[in-house]
Amino acid sequence: MSLESLIQLIKNYNPEADFDLLKYAYKFGEECHQGQKRKSGAPYFSHCIGTAKILIDLKLDLYTICAAILHDTIEDNEEITRDKLAWRFGETVADLVEGVSKISQYHFRGGVRQRQAESYLKLLLATAQDVRVILIKLADRLHNMETLSFQPESRQREIAKETFEVYAPMAQRLGIARLKSRLEDLSFKHTNPEEYKLIANLLNQKLVKREDYANQMAEEIRSTLRKSEVAAEVYGRPKSIYSIHQKMKEKGAAFEEIFDLMGLRILVNNNADCYRCIGVIHDGWHHVPVRFKDFIGLPKANGYRSLHTTIMDEGRRIEIQVRTHTMHEVAEDGIAAHWSYKEGVPSTNESETIFKWLRGVLEDIRELRNPNQFIRSMKHELLADQVYVFTPRGDVIELPAGATSIDFAYKIHTQVGDTCKGTEVNGMIMSLRYRLRNGDRVKIITDVNAHPVREWLRWVRTAKAQNRIRQWFREQDRVQAIELGKRFLEIEMKRPRTDINMWLKSERAAEILQILNLKSSEDLLQHIGTGQQLPADIMKLVSIDNPPKDIESTDGVIFHSTPTIDLNTLEPGSIRIMKCCNPIPGDEVVAYLTKGKGISIHRYHCRRIPNEEVDRLIQVNWEPIDGLSYPTAITLEVHDRSGILGKVTTVIAERKINIRAGNFGPASLNGNINANLASEGVGYNKMMLEVTGLKQLEQAMGAIRQLKEVIRVSRS
Repeated sequence: MSLESLIQLIKNYNPEADFDLLKYAYKFGEECHQGQKRKSGAPYFSHCIGTAKILIDLKLDLYTICAAILHDTIEDNEEITRDKLAWRFGETVADLVEGVSKISQYHFRGGVRQRQAESYLKLLLATAQDVRVILIKLADRLHNMETLSFQPESRQREIAKETFEVYAPMAQRLGIARLKSRLEDLSFKHTNPEEYKLIANLLNQKLVKREDYANQMAEEIRSTLRKSEVAAEVYGRPKSIYSIHQKMKEKGAAFEEIFDLMGLRILVNNNADCYRCIGVIHDGWHHVPVRFKDFIGLPKANGYRSLHTTIMDEGRRIEIQVRTHTMHEVAEDGIAAHWSYKEGVPSTNESETIFKWLRGVLEDIRELRNPNQFIRSMKHELLADQVYVFTPRGDVIELPAGATSIDFAYKIHTQVGDTCKGTEVNGMIMSLRYRLRNGDRVKIITDVNAHPVREWLRWVRTAKAQNRIRQWFREQDRVQAIELGKRFLEIEMKRPRTDINMWLKSERAAEILQILNLKSSEDLLQHIGTGQQLPADIMKLVSIDNPPKDIESTDGVIFHSTPTIDLNTLEPGSIRIMKCCNPIPGDEVVAYLTKGKGISIHRYHCRRIPNEEVDRLIQVNWEPIDGLSYPTAITLEVHDRSGILGKVTTVIAERKINIRAGNFGPASLNGNINANLASEGVGYNKMMLEVTGLKQLEQAMGAIRQLKEVIRVSRS
């Protein structure tokens, strides 16, 4: 496309634009890409102009058009920098071009989901910087999709899949229907070419008949509205190939059923006429009440407003959208419609609200660096349908579909979420995991003593709720680690707690913090409590005159010469009971200070204890506590006779021990069937029990040994 053609297209909606700037950008971009070719053999600069043409169709400002023409100059030419562009074209154009170039710098490492998360993150970061960056990126991708057939087939599928999973949903969430529909169709064409051709051929065969019916129905509605003195434009809504495929898939319907579902759009002059129009249509035709939706009273977060209804005509369903001309512009062009083509700034207060909402969502999602969490939150927050619920005062709260009362609580305020105890929905007490529905009136019941539970993370849908719940537990884990670190350091120094507090304020402590590059004494204690720093290593830095000596137990396990710690005095969240040996209170146990994870408890002779790191071994004592039980495993070898399993379980039940799991079968050694024992009628049984401690377990094992069918019983 020539420069003159571009100028004429822009003049149609912005005759006062700075066309000298456009001419300069056109000439500069053409020179930068001189000699570069596309896979098709076309000049590379044609892609830049094609990208700009898509944005001209959206009636965007001249700065954005110029940035689109120049969007590949920094990436493709080492001599071109942001500063050089700013000097030639101004700060705005330079920032937009740099924004498009910079988003390629953000990376998740790893497999397919990581790469998908990376693509999402690029788009999010671009949007948070300036929404026009993402508009350029969407136009860039659309033009690439339109020329994708020149790429190798494998590359076509890869690009099409990414477009379908990332770019089309983003266009949808930003409300740009025309881009979303084209991106979906082009993606479908390359990922499922046979199905695409089939539907395209069927559409061509039936197009004339369908258009005739649509024109007839539109004229009937137009005439009815005219009689009611409602000025309106009525016309058919074309269905995209992908949308037909999707409805066929969702409804399990044949092409003819979906094809016969007619879509009409009605444009009127003002909001009042929208509702008058709906009233006239509902009076003249039978309508489906559950299909009526009012997106004028409750607009979507991206600014979409319209009335939706479905009527019946001679057995055929007709979907109708009613909106004003302004609403239609927003529905088609989405967030782009809110951008002033003259000043290059958001043009309405409504657009400012939309950008504020968008950036707020992005800030929450950007904190989720785990790819799986990131993708899940991205889809829930930006790509999923929304539900609209009410506060007790009648304020409307928008949440992603599937959101719970917990999401609602955190949407209101972090403190409300943290102290959430229960919820009332429409005046009834409901579970916190209840999935909210459109129109629900929600009241959160709080309690100053309430706090988040980890199970909430499986229920919530919003990134804000996920982030805050994880933050709360990180804070609690830090408190526990600090207390544990203080205990370890106090024992290591063999001084009263008050001396530890005084020492932590000393100059020497400050020097140690500097050596370890830590900011505070709390950071030091946290590092000790989580095993990132050993108390013995801190002692070496303290340089006291009489450091404790290592002592060796009679069994050859080396411990640091510190007093024994009572496990029952520690917070449960700061210790881990290891499944490799299933220790229980009363056992001889040893604690291993696992780096970054705190204390791991093993039975004394567990082979998994890493004895080579002796400074991490801690002597501990563990006694039973009433009401608490712990898992442990026992192994039985028995004569395989009728009723033996019942006898064993009876003995266990009489001692009020719960059986968590059991595995009964032929005798085995190390998980392999022992044929000799099996032939002799010997059975093998492994049970996982819940006991209060060693004493209760030994009593049960002693009673089991008294059974004549039992050959052997031992701890697993």
